[in-house]
Amino acid sequence: MRKKRIAVIGLGDFGIELVKRLYEDGQEVTAVDQDKGKIDRIQEFSTYCVAIDSTDESELKEHGLDEMDAVVLAIGDNFENLIVTADALKKIGAVNIYARYQSDLNKRVLQMLGIENLFNPEEQAAHSMAEQLANSSVKGVTLLGEDYRILETVLPKQLQGKTVQGAKLREDWNLNLITVRRPKKSRRKSDRKEEEILGIPSPNLQLSEGDILVLFGKNEDLERLMGKR
Repeated sequence: MRKKRIAVIGLGDFGIELVKRLYEDGQEVTAVDQDKGKIDRIQEFSTYCVAIDSTDESELKEHGLDEMDAVVLAIGDNFENLIVTADALKKIGAVNIYARYQSDLNKRVLQMLGIENLFNPEEQAAHSMAEQLANSSVKGVTLLGEDYRILETVLPKQLQGKTVQGAKLREDWNLNLITVRRPKKSRRKSDRKEEEILGIPSPNLQLSEGDILVLFGKNEDLERLMGKR
C-alpha cells in the first residue's frame, strides 16, 4: 500500500501528537509551523518539517502542500491565521483539507470557504468522556457528523453466548459490527489485563462475557441498544 503524503499545519499539543502518530504509522508527514522552535522539536518525528508563513500561497506551493493527499489545519490559537491559511490552500489547489474549529462561528466561516472536513478535538474528547462517566459500559466514542458515531461498549447481557449472526445487530438494531475486542485469558489475577482485536467478525463468532463491541450506527439506534441492557 502506498504511503500517504499528509501535511499538518499548526504544531500545538494536538498537531504534534497527530504528526507523531501518522509518522509512527508509516505515512510521509510534513510538519508546518511558523515557530522554528517547534519545528526543531518535531524534526525526528516527521518526514519533512519547515518553518514558514502558512498564509503565504507561494510558500505553501514551494513546499509541495498542493501535492499532498491530505492537509490538516490544526491551528488552534489564531482563528484569523486559520481562515487565511484555509483560503490559501484552496487557491493553490490543495485537496482533502481537514480543519480544526473551536466555535460554531469558526465552523460556519470554514464551511463558507468550502472546507467540508471539520473537527473539534475538545468536543470529541468531552463527548466521549461524558458518555463513559454516565455509562460504565461505554469504553469509547467517536463522533461522525451529527447523526452517526462509532461506539465501543461492553457486550450487553442479552447477547452473551450468541453468535454474531444470532445477535442480529443489523436486523434488529440497524447497527454494523466493526470488530470485537476480547480480553486475553491470564493464569494470574495480578497480571495486567490485555486484549486482542478479533478482526472482521465472522457470522459464527460466539460473543462472550467481557467482549467489547465496536459498533457503527445512528445515535438513536445505538442509544436504543444501550437502553435495552
